[in-house]
Amino acid sequence: MKINTYRTILEQMWQKDKKCFASDAEFPPHCLRCGKPLNKRLVVNALSRYADVHICEDCGMDEALRDACGQVLPMWEWYALSYKRDMPFHCDGPALTTDCSFNHIYTGSKKLFPFNHLEHPVSEMVYSRSDYDGHKWWTTWHHSDGERPTTELATEIDQFTEALFQLPEFKTLDTMRCFCRASAQPTSESTEFNLYAATEHFYIWLRMITRPRDYNLYCHFYLKETADGSK
Repeated sequence: MKINTYRTILEQMWQKDKKCFASDAEFPPHCLRCGKPLNKRLVVNALSRYADVHICEDCGMDEALRDACGQVLPMWEWYALSYKRDMPFHCDGPALTTDCSFNHIYTGSKKLFPFNHLEHPVSEMVYSRSDYDGHKWWTTWHHSDGERPTTELATEIDQFTEALFQLPEFKTLDTMRCFCRASAQPTSESTEFNLYAATEHFYIWLRMITRPRDYNLYCHFYLKETADGSK
Protein backbone atom coordinates (compact mmCIF):
# COMPACT_ATOMS: atom_id res chain seq x y z
CA MET A 1 0.00 0.00 0.00
CA LYS A 2 1.19 3.51 -0.80
CA ILE A 3 -0.04 6.45 1.27
CA ASN A 4 -0.13 9.84 -0.42
CA THR A 5 0.36 13.20 1.24
CA TYR A 6 0.01 16.72 -0.12
CA ARG A 7 3.78 16.59 -0.66
CA THR A 8 3.73 13.44 -2.79
CA ILE A 9 0.79 14.72 -4.83
CA LEU A 10 2.58 18.00 -5.56
CA GLU A 11 5.74 16.11 -6.47
CA GLN A 12 3.78 13.96 -8.91
CA MET A 13 2.37 17.12 -10.48
CA TRP A 14 5.86 18.62 -10.73
CA GLN A 15 7.27 15.54 -12.46
CA LYS A 16 4.70 16.03 -15.21
CA ASP A 17 5.37 19.78 -15.43
CA LYS A 18 9.13 19.28 -15.47
CA LYS A 19 8.93 17.14 -18.61
CA CYS A 20 7.36 20.11 -20.40
CA PHE A 21 10.02 22.53 -19.18
CA ALA A 22 12.19 24.11 -21.86
CA SER A 23 14.08 27.40 -22.08
CA ASP A 24 12.36 28.21 -25.37
CA ALA A 25 8.87 27.28 -24.19
CA GLU A 26 6.30 29.93 -25.08
CA PHE A 27 4.24 29.01 -22.02
CA PRO A 28 6.42 27.69 -19.15
CA PRO A 29 4.82 25.60 -16.37
CA HIS A 30 3.08 27.49 -13.61
CA CYS A 31 4.25 27.72 -10.01
CA LEU A 32 2.39 25.05 -8.04
CA ARG A 33 2.34 27.34 -5.01
CA CYS A 34 0.91 30.58 -6.46
CA GLY A 35 -0.12 29.77 -10.03
CA LYS A 36 2.11 32.34 -11.74
CA PRO A 37 4.39 31.29 -14.66
CA LEU A 38 7.80 30.02 -13.62
CA ASN A 39 10.97 31.55 -14.99
CA LYS A 40 11.90 29.92 -18.31
CA ARG A 41 15.31 29.11 -16.83
CA LEU A 42 14.69 26.30 -14.36
CA VAL A 43 17.72 27.14 -12.19
CA VAL A 44 16.40 30.66 -11.56
CA ASN A 45 13.36 29.27 -9.78
CA ALA A 46 13.48 28.30 -6.10
CA LEU A 47 13.35 24.81 -4.63
CA SER A 48 10.55 24.52 -2.09
CA ARG A 49 11.44 23.76 1.52
CA TYR A 50 8.45 21.43 1.88
CA ALA A 51 8.38 19.38 -1.32
CA ASP A 52 10.83 18.37 -4.03
CA VAL A 53 9.38 20.87 -6.52
CA HIS A 54 10.51 24.15 -8.01
CA ILE A 55 8.47 27.25 -7.21
CA CYS A 56 8.81 30.83 -8.44
CA GLU A 57 11.34 33.26 -6.97
CA ASP A 58 8.66 35.22 -5.12
CA CYS A 59 7.31 32.07 -3.49
CA GLY A 60 10.81 30.99 -2.57
CA MET A 61 11.34 34.26 -0.71
CA ASP A 62 7.90 34.05 0.90
CA GLU A 63 8.59 30.50 2.11
CA ALA A 64 11.87 31.59 3.69
CA LEU A 65 10.26 34.53 5.49
CA ARG A 66 7.30 32.46 6.67
CA ASP A 67 9.55 29.64 7.82
CA ALA A 68 11.60 32.06 9.90
CA CYS A 69 8.44 33.29 11.60
CA GLY A 70 6.86 29.85 11.96
CA GLN A 71 3.94 30.85 9.73
CA VAL A 72 4.01 28.18 7.03
CA LEU A 73 1.52 28.41 4.16
CA PRO A 74 -0.47 25.16 4.46
CA MET A 75 0.03 22.92 1.45
CA TRP A 76 -3.70 22.53 0.85
CA GLU A 77 -3.74 26.27 0.15
CA TRP A 78 -1.17 25.95 -2.63
CA TYR A 79 -2.65 26.95 -5.96
CA ALA A 80 -2.26 23.48 -7.46
CA LEU A 81 -4.32 21.87 -4.68
CA SER A 82 -6.82 24.61 -3.86
CA TYR A 83 -7.63 25.07 -7.55
CA LYS A 84 -8.21 21.32 -7.94
CA ARG A 85 -9.67 20.33 -4.60
CA ASP A 86 -10.52 16.79 -5.77
CA MET A 87 -6.95 15.98 -6.74
CA PRO A 88 -5.91 14.15 -3.51
CA PHE A 89 -8.81 11.72 -3.91
CA HIS A 90 -7.82 10.64 -7.42
CA CYS A 91 -4.35 9.28 -6.74
CA ASP A 92 -3.26 5.69 -6.31
CA GLY A 93 -3.63 4.59 -2.70
CA PRO A 94 -5.15 6.42 0.27
CA ALA A 95 -4.36 10.11 0.80
CA LEU A 96 -3.87 11.95 4.08
CA THR A 97 -5.94 15.12 3.84
CA THR A 98 -7.52 17.75 6.04
CA ASP A 99 -10.97 16.97 4.60
CA CYS A 100 -13.05 14.64 6.74
CA SER A 101 -15.70 12.79 4.71
CA PHE A 102 -17.14 10.84 7.64
CA ASN A 103 -18.27 13.39 10.21
CA HIS A 104 -21.57 11.52 10.49
CA ILE A 105 -19.96 8.76 12.59
CA TYR A 106 -19.30 11.15 15.48
CA THR A 107 -22.97 12.02 15.95
CA GLY A 108 -24.24 8.44 15.89
CA SER A 109 -24.23 5.63 18.41
CA LYS A 110 -21.33 5.28 20.82
CA LYS A 111 -19.61 2.44 22.68
CA LEU A 112 -16.84 1.94 25.21
CA PHE A 113 -13.57 0.11 24.62
CA PRO A 114 -12.19 -2.18 27.35
CA PHE A 115 -10.40 -0.23 30.11
CA ASN A 116 -11.38 3.04 28.42
CA HIS A 117 -13.89 5.49 29.88
CA LEU A 118 -14.17 7.54 26.67
CA GLU A 119 -16.99 6.91 24.23
CA HIS A 120 -16.09 5.90 20.68
CA PRO A 121 -18.24 5.73 17.52
CA VAL A 122 -19.90 2.34 17.24
CA SER A 123 -18.16 1.81 13.89
CA GLU A 124 -14.68 2.00 15.44
CA MET A 125 -13.06 -1.44 15.31
CA VAL A 126 -9.53 -0.73 16.57
CA TYR A 127 -7.20 2.14 17.33
CA SER A 128 -3.47 2.36 17.89
CA ARG A 129 -1.52 4.63 20.18
CA SER A 130 2.13 5.41 19.40
CA ASP A 131 4.88 7.39 21.04
CA TYR A 132 8.38 8.30 19.90
CA ASP A 133 11.07 7.73 22.53
CA GLY A 134 13.83 9.64 20.74
CA HIS A 135 15.01 6.56 18.84
CA LYS A 136 11.97 4.64 17.57
CA TRP A 137 8.18 4.44 17.61
CA TRP A 138 6.34 2.23 20.10
CA THR A 139 2.78 1.23 19.29
CA THR A 140 0.03 -0.46 21.29
CA TRP A 141 -3.31 -1.61 19.91
CA HIS A 142 -6.77 -1.44 21.44
CA HIS A 143 -9.65 -3.57 20.18
CA SER A 144 -13.37 -3.13 20.57
CA ASP A 145 -15.30 -5.65 22.65
CA GLY A 146 -17.18 -6.56 19.49
CA GLU A 147 -16.10 -8.84 16.66
CA ARG A 148 -12.34 -8.86 16.03
CA PRO A 149 -11.11 -7.94 12.53
CA THR A 150 -11.15 -10.71 9.96
CA THR A 151 -7.87 -11.66 8.32
CA GLU A 152 -8.70 -9.41 5.37
CA LEU A 153 -9.47 -6.40 7.57
CA ALA A 154 -6.48 -7.00 9.84
CA THR A 155 -4.21 -7.14 6.79
CA GLU A 156 -5.60 -3.83 5.55
CA ILE A 157 -4.99 -2.22 8.95
CA ASP A 158 -1.44 -3.60 9.10
CA GLN A 159 -0.65 -2.47 5.55
CA PHE A 160 -1.84 1.08 6.25
CA THR A 161 0.11 1.28 9.50
CA GLU A 162 3.31 -0.06 7.92
CA ALA A 163 3.02 2.34 4.98
CA LEU A 164 2.39 5.26 7.35
CA PHE A 165 5.61 4.72 9.30
CA GLN A 166 7.55 4.30 6.05
CA LEU A 167 6.73 7.89 5.10
CA PRO A 168 9.68 10.24 5.73
CA GLU A 169 7.21 12.54 7.51
CA PHE A 170 6.88 9.95 10.28
CA LYS A 171 10.54 9.03 10.62
CA THR A 172 10.90 10.92 13.92
CA LEU A 173 8.85 13.22 16.10
CA ASP A 174 10.69 16.21 14.62
CA THR A 175 9.81 15.24 11.04
CA MET A 176 6.20 14.68 12.09
CA ARG A 177 6.18 18.12 13.73
CA CYS A 178 7.39 19.78 10.50
CA PHE A 179 4.86 17.77 8.53
CA CYS A 180 2.01 18.91 10.76
CA ARG A 181 2.95 22.56 10.36
CA ALA A 182 2.58 22.36 6.58
CA SER A 183 0.12 19.57 5.89
CA ALA A 184 -2.19 18.84 8.83
CA GLN A 185 -5.37 20.38 10.21
CA PRO A 186 -4.61 22.57 13.24
CA THR A 187 -6.75 22.43 16.37
CA SER A 188 -7.31 24.72 19.33
CA GLU A 189 -4.20 23.15 20.86
CA SER A 190 -1.06 24.41 19.13
CA THR A 191 0.64 21.01 19.47
CA GLU A 192 -2.25 18.88 18.18
CA PHE A 193 -3.28 18.20 14.57
CA ASN A 194 -5.68 16.02 12.58
CA LEU A 195 -5.59 14.20 9.24
CA TYR A 196 -8.08 11.87 7.60
CA ALA A 197 -7.89 9.01 5.12
CA ALA A 198 -9.94 6.17 3.69
CA THR A 199 -9.02 2.68 2.55
CA GLU A 200 -11.23 0.05 0.95
CA HIS A 201 -12.97 -0.92 4.19
CA PHE A 202 -12.07 1.82 6.67
CA TYR A 203 -12.38 5.49 7.44
CA ILE A 204 -9.27 6.59 9.32
CA TRP A 205 -8.61 9.49 11.67
CA LEU A 206 -5.05 10.39 12.60
CA ARG A 207 -4.63 12.49 15.72
CA MET A 208 -1.07 13.81 15.97
CA ILE A 209 0.37 15.30 19.16
CA THR A 210 3.78 16.91 18.69
CA ARG A 211 4.63 17.30 22.38
CA PRO A 212 7.59 15.21 23.54
CA ARG A 213 7.05 12.65 26.29
CA ASP A 214 3.42 12.17 25.33
CA TYR A 215 1.45 9.76 23.17
CA ASN A 216 2.20 11.31 19.80
CA LEU A 217 0.00 9.49 17.30
CA TYR A 218 -3.45 7.94 17.50
CA CYS A 219 -4.83 6.02 14.49
CA HIS A 220 -8.55 5.29 14.66
CA PHE A 221 -10.06 2.76 12.23
CA TYR A 222 -13.81 2.97 11.55
CA LEU A 223 -15.47 0.19 9.55
CA LYS A 224 -17.21 1.78 6.56
CA GLU A 225 -19.94 -0.85 6.43
CA THR A 226 -21.04 -0.08 9.99
CA ALA A 227 -20.47 3.68 9.71
CA ASP A 228 -22.43 4.17 6.51
CA GLY A 229 -25.14 1.70 7.50
CA SER A 230 -26.10 3.93 10.43
CA LYS A 231 -26.67 7.08 8.35
